[in-house]
Amino acid sequence: MSWFSDHGVELKIEDDGRVFPVSNSSSSIIDCLMSQAMKIGVSLQTGKVVTTASASSLGKFLLKIEKRTIDYVEYVEADYLLIASGSSPQGYRLVAQLNHSIVDPVPSLFTFKIEDPKLAELAGVTFPKVKAKLKLENVRRNIPQLTQVGPMLVTHWGLSGPVVLRLSAWGARDLFSLGYEGILIVDFTPDLNMEDVKSILSQHKLQFVKQKVLNSCPSEFGLVKRFWKYILNRESLVEDMLWASISNNSLNSVASLLKHCSFRVTGKGQFKDEFVTAGGIPLSEISLNTMESKIHSHLYFAGEVLNVDGITGGYNFQNAWSGGYIAGTSIGELARVTDLEERVL
Repeated sequence: MSWFSDHGVELKIEDDGRVFPVSNSSSSIIDCLMSQAMKIGVSLQTGKVVTTASASSLGKFLLKIEKRTIDYVEYVEADYLLIASGSSPQGYRLVAQLNHSIVDPVPSLFTFKIEDPKLAELAGVTFPKVKAKLKLENVRRNIPQLTQVGPMLVTHWGLSGPVVLRLSAWGARDLFSLGYEGILIVDFTPDLNMEDVKSILSQHKLQFVKQKVLNSCPSEFGLVKRFWKYILNRESLVEDMLWASISNNSLNSVASLLKHCSFRVTGKGQFKDEFVTAGGIPLSEISLNTMESKIHSHLYFAGEVLNVDGITGGYNFQNAWSGGYIAGTSIGELARVTDLEERVL
């Protein structure tokens, strides 16, 4: 954080620990990094792709570089090689050419598609705090992280928000194997137990006997009218029904729905909106204190090409930046020492 502050980008820390630029614009970070890269003489070559990479017996790397649009081939010999290609398939091919293994990549950090037309009508409705549990068929092992607490958002195609994204991260591989199907159980009143919810509904009924149920939702639940209507519709309660007409069984059913509202997940969000890829080079194949390969000396990796994925996009940025910093400083120090040794000789 101090590095960004020292280079003119002020940061702020959210309540959940996430860090953002005060400007709330990602371009502040991009512009800062690009500016510093240019200042220290980094050469950015665009429109080219490294198609093959091999290690020679002399400890150097031979790279074949091609242009995307014209018949152009260039060969480059490098003393050090850092691969930070993200989740690019081409990057994985280079990794395989250099004898590293790959944990199969799968999408992570995505929204849930919910086939519920009535829910889709609530697009834009937010919930500051829910407790959500993801149940996956045939997944018998206990995964505590498949229960999350936090904000949730209704979208045109399903559910999103920090809670859903975290669940998608922890369940990424199982969801992939199940075709992105499962059951999401949401508690919309996580700070109240079931008996409290029932009691609030019963007291509300006594207090507002002559009011329509639709027009009078208990304030303790903190629900917007549109979602309260959705709950009533799911329980087949007529909107113009008076509180006096609701049976105790119906009140219990509403309470149960507020505490255990289930949604069938039928896929991940549309438009390939996943933010991160889980999978990549196993961490057992690199030295984390330098990010150097354990298979080839002077070969380094950083970022999403590694089998690392965090529960929000910011953690993945941090992984990329920290890994890149460690790898870069390791290469720089090794090159400096090598240069000194050559001068002595």
